[in-house]
Amino acid sequence: MDRGRADVESEAETGTGVALVVAGAALFGTLGVFGELARAAELSTATLLAARFLAASAILWAYLVRRGVPIRLGRRTLVAELGLGLVYGLMSVAYFESLAWLSAGVATLVLFTYPVQVTLVSALALDEPVTAPKALALCTALGGVALVAGGGTAFGLPGLVLVGVASLAYTVYSVGSRVAVRTVSPLVHAAYVFLGVTAAVLLYGVVTGTLSAPATPAHWRLIAGITVVGTLLPMILFTAGLARIPASTASIVSTSEPLTTVVLGVALLDEPFTPAVAAGGAAILASVVLASPAVERAVTDRLRRVGPQRTEGPGG
Repeated sequence: MDRGRADVESEAETGTGVALVVAGAALFGTLGVFGELARAAELSTATLLAARFLAASAILWAYLVRRGVPIRLGRRTLVAELGLGLVYGLMSVAYFESLAWLSAGVATLVLFTYPVQVTLVSALALDEPVTAPKALALCTALGGVALVAGGGTAFGLPGLVLVGVASLAYTVYSVGSRVAVRTVSPLVHAAYVFLGVTAAVLLYGVVTGTLSAPATPAHWRLIAGITVVGTLLPMILFTAGLARIPASTASIVSTSEPLTTVVLGVALLDEPFTPAVAAGGAAILASVVLASPAVERAVTDRLRRVGPQRTEGPGG
């Protein structure tokens, strides 16, 4: 009875983790829209990202202090958390700047190859098993992302390199976060990551000379939107979900992110909705279902029952 109850509680916990990651991914999907609106408003990438993470850091740290959450970390843990923030900052800068050479579709396609890398790295470094359902979900997710993002035709080698760097950086961040949240609460983890991200983005803006103060009310509205909707809420949700499920599962489930971008693009930016986008969206949703704990366990159990069976020939 106790074991059965523990299994139910474990499944509920991992199910909650999947739901949190899906919600975070949906909000992260608004970043592309904010990026397009910022370009239209002549707000530089450095200014947008610096203001975004400065505001996010201030809000989150104020919340932690007000609630009296323990925030002290050991030296090694602190260095690791800030390092993950620098990696996340590199990912953000590389992805946004890649859009100067690549269409959003091509950039998204390359960026969302990171689940393959996370699955491989998690299997090697974290001893997370690559089950048959997870492998099928991974293939389905990547196929869906390819269909959704495959409409982009603009191509530039510098952009391809940048978004490739962003994909690798996100792989490191995802796997590192999975390790970090074993000993650090999700909110404290996110708060220290924000500090590292802020440092990375400010340094980038200073070095490139593209950092400036927001000049118009429209700039401030975009910064407020990307801070709350595109940064604080999704990172908290994603980090909380990552504490409950394996990094490889989280990376597969989070490929639902492009769906938000597609829907908002159609609704707000008059982007076309093609049969390929519809098919890709369906494949991505299917991958989310396949990656859910209940379905993965059901498929794995079924394969175990079928696998050992062997049909004997006439000679028996």
